[in-house]
Amino acid sequence: MSGTRKVLVTGGGAGIGAAIKQALRDAGHRCTITGRSETRPDTLDDTIGYLQLNYLDPGSVSRAVRTIQEDLQPDILINNAGINRKGAMAESPPEAMLDTISTNLTGPYRITQSCLPYMLSQEWGRIVSVTSIWSVTGNPGNTAYCASKFGLDGMTAALAAEVGHRGVLVNSVAPGYIMTDALRRKYTPEMLARVAAHVPVGRPGQPEEVAALVVWLVSAANSYVTGQNILVDGGLTRTGHPFTRTG
Repeated sequence: MSGTRKVLVTGGGAGIGAAIKQALRDAGHRCTITGRSETRPDTLDDTIGYLQLNYLDPGSVSRAVRTIQEDLQPDILINNAGINRKGAMAESPPEAMLDTISTNLTGPYRITQSCLPYMLSQEWGRIVSVTSIWSVTGNPGNTAYCASKFGLDGMTAALAAEVGHRGVLVNSVAPGYIMTDALRRKYTPEMLARVAAHVPVGRPGQPEEVAALVVWLVSAANSYVTGQNILVDGGLTRTGHPFTRTG
């Protein structure tokens, strides 16, 4: 199978999701994004489809599943939507864990499950989930988030083993510190400078750098990479020490 494909990007309205949507659109694919708003955003390009999806609303999830199965039937699924409610485990309310798991793991499971019958029927499909560096290493104050992202990585590996022989490749990408609007809101320039000092390439990443990898993973060029959780973090996780310039 080659040429234009139907793509569903959850949480494709901003940040990494928006960059992935744009890159896939530039590659010639027909994209639909999800958002929590019940009405289509006025700023969304007319050529982009829109599907309302709020993982914390069971009715919204059920309606989205029906639409995916009956109408959208995407060839490519990007599980990008997620939340991060930080806090010490001993002090966090139970709802913080439940909401995080519902949004970052249970919801993507349901959406992935709804896409699989069509992919399997045509014996071609690509699924990429956006995890995090906190899916491969722990981070204090992020127990719920780490649990959800470790789980998403586990889902990726198990599903890859299950459907690889049917032409469906399943991977994850694990971004590190990426310069989204959300990161800029959380980190001052001084904090970002300290982050950059720990990254071997000396800077945070850009959403387009994550998107470029996703585009390759879902392309016909990728015929053998599956079951992976690929770090996109400038070398941060596997080096684990401050970056220092020499020379």
